[in-house]
Amino acid sequence: MKKMSAISGSLLVLVFTVFLFGCGAKAEKFGDAPGESDAKASVGTILTNPQSYLNKDVVISGVISSECPSGCWINVKDDSGTVVYVELQGQSFAPIPQRVGKKIIVKGMVYQTENTPNETRILGKCLVIK
Repeated sequence: MKKMSAISGSLLVLVFTVFLFGCGAKAEKFGDAPGESDAKASVGTILTNPQSYLNKDVVISGVISSECPSGCWINVKDDSGTVVYVELQGQSFAPIPQRVGKKIIVKGMVYQTENTPNETRILGKCLVIK
């Protein structure tokens, strides 16, 4: 009987721990969430070969490494350490400041500025911040 009680108590503690720590903060979604069929690419791949991605929607993931104080842009760094500028100005979900260090998934269109040399950027259409 004592053995059964100890097992039940341990199981109860385990269930409570999973409930307490397994229910972390929900993701924040801005815009329409990316779908399973959306093209995924790494930031490094896009910046190395931008011509393959120009004017196409892609999904990237990484961490917000810096941001505009008013929420009009963010820089996203992926696992390779490569950073891309994501334009948010004019989107219905901007501003989103104070999220540096948060994990993020971005769906957006790849474009290049007219500056010299051309800078490859992403026009953010959807953000999922974890």
